Amino acid sequence: MNQKLSVALLTVTSLVAGITGLTACSKNAIKSPPIGFLSNPNLMKKQSDHTWQYVARKTDWSKYTSVYVAPISIGPAVMNGKNVEQTAELPQMVMKFKADLEEAMTKKYTRAESAGPNTLVVRVQLVKAEPNAPALNIAPQTQLGGLGYGFGEIAIEVADGATGTPLFEYADVDNTSRFSTEKMSTWGSLEKSFTEWIAIVVKACKAS
Repeated sequence: MNQKLSVALLTVTSLVAGITGLTACSKNAIKSPPIGFLSNPNLMKKQSDHTWQYVARKTDWSKYTSVYVAPISIGPAVMNGKNVEQTAELPQMVMKFKADLEEAMTKKYTRAESAGPNTLVVRVQLVKAEPNAPALNIAPQTQLGGLGYGFGEIAIEVADGATGTPLFEYADVDNTSRFSTEKMSTWGSLEKSFTEWIAIVVKACKAS
């Protein structure tokens, strides 16, 4: 095989790998709001292929003085059919996610033990979670199709603690990025998503 042909084939292969890897980053989407956890998912509007959101208009956030972060729910799809060793870390990760969320929210609001007047209630469900396969993410040629990429899907609701009225609802699926360092850790992408989702809740609730 002559040198020009070798270079041409290498270029085409690299382009295909690059395009495939980029499209793999958005392979998971939310076609409709998740049903079964959020109080009123029909309130949400599609923001992108992977995000749905609802924010109650004219909410007076200043009337809320405390926040109750409920225990985070782990959806059945998270654990089913997965390697036991991989999922063993998840409960502890979710507990840390709750603690970090509570810490971020209580920079403005007082921590509450339950729902009540002038209290925000934050409910979260980890709907889906797929781990990365770091061994498949080492070299570009092994990343074809994004087979080693994981993702996380979340459903979040912030409600009035006295009436139960939803003030904020959010559903999102966050895919591993081809150029991220988190892809080299089994649950690195999900941990990064947890941090990003906390920031979204804090911003929505004017808690920063």
